Amino acid sequence: MTTTKAPSMLVLWRDDVVRFPAVILVFIAVVASALTIIYVAHSHRQITIARDELSSTRDQLDIEWRHLTIEQNALTEHSRVERIAMQQLNMVRPEPEQEVLVPWQ
Repeated sequence: MTTTKAPSMLVLWRDDVVRFPAVILVFIAVVASALTIIYVAHSHRQITIARDELSSTRDQLDIEWRHLTIEQNALTEHSRVERIAMQQLNMVRPEPEQEVLVPWQ
């Protein structure tokens, strides 16, 4: 009875690498492709989150701008300005005789 020793796993892997180097290259390409897909998906999610935050900020600023425009229109109404001038500053509209025209040179 003769006993034959089975080759170790490392010897078998080395022989396979020597015999089939293309398999290793394909394996490396598959792993690199998978890592690239993971990186691109993560980057896309980060960009989408940033875009959503910027859109939300833009919407808030747009609402604030509308409110400020409405407030400005209310504060600059002619009747309001005239009323404040008469009540708080005691201003009156001049009569035509009181008007003085300055000549333009």
